[in-house]
Amino acid sequence: MYLVIKNFNRVLQGIRDFTLIDAKSVFDQIKASSIRCFIFLIIYFNSGTLLGQAEKDTVDKKSFTRKTFHEGLKLISTNPKDTVLTEKSIDPYIAYAGKIIRTIHYEHFGFEKSIYDTAKKVDRTVAKLANSLHSDTREKIIKKHLFIKKDQPLNPHKLADNERYIRGTDFILDCRIFVTPIDNSDSVDLTVLTRDVFSIGATAGGSANAPQIGVYDVNVDGRGQRIQLTTLIDPDRTPAAGLSILYRKSSIFGSLTNLELGYTQINSGLTIGDEPEFATLMRLNRPLVSPYSRWAGGGEISRNWSQNVYKQPDSIFLKYKYTIYNGWLGYNMGIRKEIASRNRKFLAGRYFNGFYQDQPEQEEYSEEVKYNNLYGYLTEFTFYRQDYYKTRYVFGFGRTEDIPYGFKLGLSGGYVRALKTERPYGAVKLNFAEVSKKGNFYNFQVQAGGYYQNSELEDFIVQGGLAYFSKLWQFNRYKLRNYVSGTYTQLINQRVIDWLNVNSKEIPGLNTDSVYADKRLALRLESELFTPGSILGFRFAPLASIDMVTVDCTNCNTRYNTFWGLSTGFRTRNENLIFGTMEVKITYIPKDENGDSKVAFGFKQNLELRTTNGFVNQPTLIRYN
Repeated sequence: MYLVIKNFNRVLQGIRDFTLIDAKSVFDQIKASSIRCFIFLIIYFNSGTLLGQAEKDTVDKKSFTRKTFHEGLKLISTNPKDTVLTEKSIDPYIAYAGKIIRTIHYEHFGFEKSIYDTAKKVDRTVAKLANSLHSDTREKIIKKHLFIKKDQPLNPHKLADNERYIRGTDFILDCRIFVTPIDNSDSVDLTVLTRDVFSIGATAGGSANAPQIGVYDVNVDGRGQRIQLTTLIDPDRTPAAGLSILYRKSSIFGSLTNLELGYTQINSGLTIGDEPEFATLMRLNRPLVSPYSRWAGGGEISRNWSQNVYKQPDSIFLKYKYTIYNGWLGYNMGIRKEIASRNRKFLAGRYFNGFYQDQPEQEEYSEEVKYNNLYGYLTEFTFYRQDYYKTRYVFGFGRTEDIPYGFKLGLSGGYVRALKTERPYGAVKLNFAEVSKKGNFYNFQVQAGGYYQNSELEDFIVQGGLAYFSKLWQFNRYKLRNYVSGTYTQLINQRVIDWLNVNSKEIPGLNTDSVYADKRLALRLESELFTPGSILGFRFAPLASIDMVTVDCTNCNTRYNTFWGLSTGFRTRNENLIFGTMEVKITYIPKDENGDSKVAFGFKQNLELRTTNGFVNQPTLIRYN
């Protein structure tokens, strides 16, 4: 046992030196004296059932556990010195296409290992405290998020889809599925390797006089369920405290369908009107997790009502109550095609109905779209082919991020009633994305759609956009990435929908509700520098950006108006925590809609490339604000 402990310590020392020399040479140097003790320890603590198995199975298991440890540690860990490579998500699995999946094993890393640097020793006290407060994701929960099965041929695309789907849940930091071939066999074993995020978190907002504080756990009891409590304390309210409760369950009964229930007194749910709203909400959503899945769909019911918590006079307060029903279902065609073919067709239908039981009594609001019933149904037929690259350092600070490439072409049609006006609707949407071999990302989008009435087009929108992420430039341990985007939008023959304006999506801190425009050009240039240091596990990336928006105004003194935003700030993230990437930004606006200069302070949370929730979505109207 002394020799075992001695050799085990030598291996740990080798892992600590991982960033100083090449990882392979480290393990080559110590393998002769340490590999047997590793196998012994892993089998001793995790493989008691092997004692009664045949000798061949024992040898296979030893080989499997050894590969699991080495390959898993390499795949789940990153290092600040690493050169960031962009690779197709299917690359690790191509060589095993068609082999039969014999068994699926599950491995999990705790908080005692750093995901950035295997040579960095995590403080034992911190790791022990984190592990004691956090409930590890249960193996059966990971199983409920798997749509690959035993005794089936290995499909590299489907395997990569499943890995990405698990990684996209809010309670998993990273997931890798890797393959262990079986000697002289057409079978393989799979290992699902996961690392949790610390699931307990908090939110803060509001103002100094009216703070809004929330606490949540996104993985209660390790069962993939989220409970969040938020309270707003405002002395001007009656009562002074407002409460919001949210419950979310991921992949209920292994169906890949997510359930969400909520009740709010503080406008934390879906709201439409301008007054403080109370609401109850129930939502189900099953995304299309893979082009080899057949069905996708969802539905929600929301009941909302304004509440006069600030005791405004009846002549000012807008009293209203409305209910929203929304449901959709989609069918994916082409899933039986050859593995190499990812071309698909997707047909979906949607019904939505938002109706007011009580509308504001003030006459000036009777013709506003948001205070009137909205009813309609849409169908959408989509041609698509989409795959993913894996990379790092886009919005994350070393974690795996998934970049889509391919195309989508959608044709929409339906019927919509708004402001007592009933009109047929039609649209076409094209999206094309590509990743270059050098690591540059491109996304091009063009869409056009609107209504037809009285032999002419109405509320017709034409929009085109281009987004570009540069490859990651590396300077020693510093990493720089640039982002450029541009969007042009034109509104033709406005009748019912709102005019174009400028809001915080285009320039942080600017909202020009009084500007009515029918053309808008928005440009953005941003640079972000990822630094190697950390404070209490938080890593930082300073950023600078320039935003410009030009509008063709229909109600201004001058026809064309240009607005600028000059921003600086930083993004930060602790990959072990649930908070996600947070952004603090200060924006200087030389001229707002009144001709005045201003400085705006902004804070955002959970910035990420939201591309992992499905390949297609529910049919929607083209949105521009």
